[in-house]
Amino acid sequence: MRQEACDYRPVEGLAATLSQWREDGRRLIPANWSEFRGLVDLVSDLTRRKRYAAAAVYGELAALYATSRHCGIFVSPSLEGILIGIGQAAIERSRHHAGARRQYPPKHVLHVSTRVLPVGGHSRMIWRWVQQDGTRVHSLALTRQTGKVPALLTQAIANSGGRIYRVNRAIGGILVWAKQLREIAAKADVVVLHSFNDDVIPMLALAYKEDSPPVIFLDHADHIFWLGAGISDVVVSLRRSGMCLAQERRGISAERSLLLPTILAPAERSLSREQAKRRLGLPEDSILLLSIARSLKYGSVGNVSYADAHLPILEQCKNARMIVVGPRCRSDWVTAIHRTGGRFLCVSEREDTAPFYEAADIYVDSFPFVSTTSLLEAGRYGVPLVSIFPYPEASGTLGADLPGLDGNLIRVRDLDGYRNVLSQLIGDQQYRHALGERTRRKILEIHTGIEWQRHVEHVYREACRLAATHSQAAIAEEMLIGDPDVLIPRIHGAADDSEGRQRDLDRMIESLIRIMPIEERMRQWIRLSRADGGFQNADRIGSLKYLVPEWLVGRIKSGPWRGVCAAR
Repeated sequence: MRQEACDYRPVEGLAATLSQWREDGRRLIPANWSEFRGLVDLVSDLTRRKRYAAAAVYGELAALYATSRHCGIFVSPSLEGILIGIGQAAIERSRHHAGARRQYPPKHVLHVSTRVLPVGGHSRMIWRWVQQDGTRVHSLALTRQTGKVPALLTQAIANSGGRIYRVNRAIGGILVWAKQLREIAAKADVVVLHSFNDDVIPMLALAYKEDSPPVIFLDHADHIFWLGAGISDVVVSLRRSGMCLAQERRGISAERSLLLPTILAPAERSLSREQAKRRLGLPEDSILLLSIARSLKYGSVGNVSYADAHLPILEQCKNARMIVVGPRCRSDWVTAIHRTGGRFLCVSEREDTAPFYEAADIYVDSFPFVSTTSLLEAGRYGVPLVSIFPYPEASGTLGADLPGLDGNLIRVRDLDGYRNVLSQLIGDQQYRHALGERTRRKILEIHTGIEWQRHVEHVYREACRLAATHSQAAIAEEMLIGDPDVLIPRIHGAADDSEGRQRDLDRMIESLIRIMPIEERMRQWIRLSRADGGFQNADRIGSLKYLVPEWLVGRIKSGPWRGVCAAR
């Protein structure tokens, strides 16, 4: 039965805010570009002087900077070329030869990731891939893992007959770890890169194509800069907008650009919606709006916070409640929490999110940074999905456009339309359920089982076919200041002034100091100790921890070590 629709109170300023973000982008990108080029020049100079270990670390710093502070580019052929040169000059060639193993079908797949975490879509993509592709042996190489490997991923690898390698537990630094990865990769039939945007170790390890098996790059961060185009035989996008950007802005030819839906486990309800609400302490007849994402994906638009955007709905619809899982309660959400009498709730990041999905009546996407995996997770439980997309069509990677969501995801352009949609969904149970069920069927059809396996077989086949004839398409390394570039600094990066830029660069150096050669580590430690503000994540005494190399930290945190070994 259609309930009374909720009123909504329009909030002005979204268009003005986007205009300001564009202006900020046009101002920030050239300065970011200049800083990035200076870092690349430093890497080039260190390489020329054969200080390869330091050059590799500063190469990672350059990539991290471009990832965090958008420079008007999505790939850097010059930086990748330098890193490939370091990998060829500083690391001896593999004892194994991969040329004979470039035939389809592959039997042993090596997944490579920087690190894996117990929460988030990145790690789940790997372990679900391993589970679904069950006829092959799957191994996992981790380049910068210091904590424990999630149990589900460890079990999935073990069940396939593979091993987990933690290369950064070897004594030394980036060059030693890249050598370890080179030997591991050369024994696999195909390599799938899930590595983080700034990780240089795969670039160094896979610098010799003739010593490497086919390389598949999974474009899990298609909205920003990343390393890896120059060593990959195919680039696999998870959505159409990412595929278009890979071709247009990363120089990936259409032949080498493939689409692979995000792999999901079929949703098996353990609780009805009413039972799940009771478990969460909610009234059975309440209407639950749910959002799940990391804290960084929730921001304000002008002076309107994510909580403020939902406040009118919650105030007018007294049986509506909203739960946001991921961020702790933010200071800009306090007003909404107070004015709704606690019907707007925050739940800290957690692994077990199933009860929340099972209880949800409507799923609302994070904003201004979308959370695509969470949309799919919610949709597979039969929950209707709503997302705001106020950006121009040329900025497709800033929105949610995953396979299976066409015609099912409700995507609105402004806050007024957003609240209208929520009002309609809250007031019409039949509409909610019909849309949710249609969404569930389409997501399960594309993102699970036989259909997903068909896609991944095509990826393997094309990677094996193209590996022997790999040639990277030429692309100019040119700073662009248009869409989507001008919006990225405010949505996916730092948008500080020039004074904040140096502080931000120091924060990045602080995050890399443990992998620097000892003399460079000491130099940067002394400099940061004397700088205004000093270390950002430690006081003067606590900063002594940065003098401990990362390989030792990895051993201490993850237990006994013998060579390059499987995780326990």
